[in-house]
Amino acid sequence: MIVAERLTVRYGRTVAVDAVDVVAPTGGVLGLIGPNGSGKTTTLKAILGSVPRDGGRVEIDGEPVDALSPTARAQRVAVVAQEEPSGLPLTAWDSVLLGRSPRLSAWRSYGENDHEIAAASMERAGVLHLAHRSVDDLSGGERQRVLIARALAQEAGHILMDEPTNHLDVRYQHEVLSLVAGLPATVIVVLHDLNLAARYCDEVVLLERGKVVAAGHPGDVLVPEVLEPVYEIDMRRVDVDGVPQLIFSPRRHAKTATAQVVEERR
Repeated sequence: MIVAERLTVRYGRTVAVDAVDVVAPTGGVLGLIGPNGSGKTTTLKAILGSVPRDGGRVEIDGEPVDALSPTARAQRVAVVAQEEPSGLPLTAWDSVLLGRSPRLSAWRSYGENDHEIAAASMERAGVLHLAHRSVDDLSGGERQRVLIARALAQEAGHILMDEPTNHLDVRYQHEVLSLVAGLPATVIVVLHDLNLAARYCDEVVLLERGKVVAAGHPGDVLVPEVLEPVYEIDMRRVDVDGVPQLIFSPRRHAKTATAQVVEERR
């Protein structure tokens, strides 16, 4: 379980995360949702401890995250960041095998068990056939799946994911999140796609301008009366096989002053 209470992060005078509470149940998938600039990624980083917190606390299985050494933290928490070129001459296999590093003692090199776990992780993420390809030669979606395979190889009980489906086509979006939802791990995932959040998250936290607007089961949070004021778009909800699905319609805004003048001069 991951528990964060009253997380606060400031960048200068700007409050990016404002007293946010997050509870990720053991073995469940918690989705952080909200429009651009709402504080989703910063909240994720604050939970991990990779950005300074101006307030609040984070516990992992009852232990303060600040009390964990970097190695102990890496053994408990795996991170899948938004994909980006590594800049290093790594193959996909090398990248995934790095996930085993927190499990090595100071004098032990990768062993047969590490290689077996890395191979199994790549197979589960659908990238075993890319093992000998350079990471920087892969497509964005392929690199993202390699990062997910590395997180699986890490065998951490908690996984933090920042938009893991960002560069994936619709098939792999569902394959990856279906895989994530079936893992024996506590997962916190940042998602932009509300329909994916509805299908694969056990709980969601809706953020706006660094504050929690709503939190709970997707069926309770993903409703037009909650979402429309936040996203400023009209929507309606249709439940398919018990899963909420949202249909969006751009709002018809009133004519601008310029458009009004142009029309009056015609």
